[in-house]
Amino acid sequence: MSSTDVSSFEDDNQCAKCLPSKCCTYFAFEVDEPVTRKDFEALLWQIAHEKVTFYIHRKNWHIMIHNRCRFLTPQNQCGIYEQRPYICKEHSTKDCEYTGDDYGFSEHFRSYDELLVYIKENYNFRFKALPTGMTPNAL
Repeated sequence: MSSTDVSSFEDDNQCAKCLPSKCCTYFAFEVDEPVTRKDFEALLWQIAHEKVTFYIHRKNWHIMIHNRCRFLTPQNQCGIYEQRPYICKEHSTKDCEYTGDDYGFSEHFRSYDELLVYIKENYNFRFKALPTGMTPNAL
């Protein structure tokens, strides 16, 4: 796994150095760990929607919504860089998506099928559903 040399980055205008501005093309937040069959059915319903994926990071479950920031310019730069929200200012090149080849997830479910297979292989719930053959929601 290769990574970009972070020491070459400067703190000012870090977004200009990160194209295609990966952190500006999604948002994610932690969700309750699924425990019951009903919990997993809810996750399957959510991932059936476009541009939704799930991942497990440090044993915590997250939903990721792949949706481009409205302030990202056609040149993949922040259109409100000087007034960007605090969460954007706090995001550092030290652990940003650009500096590594992956996100460091233990699992990343990009499709209904991937999540369904994971559930069937790791839990004792009986799902009659078969993989659909649908392509991943996001790459």
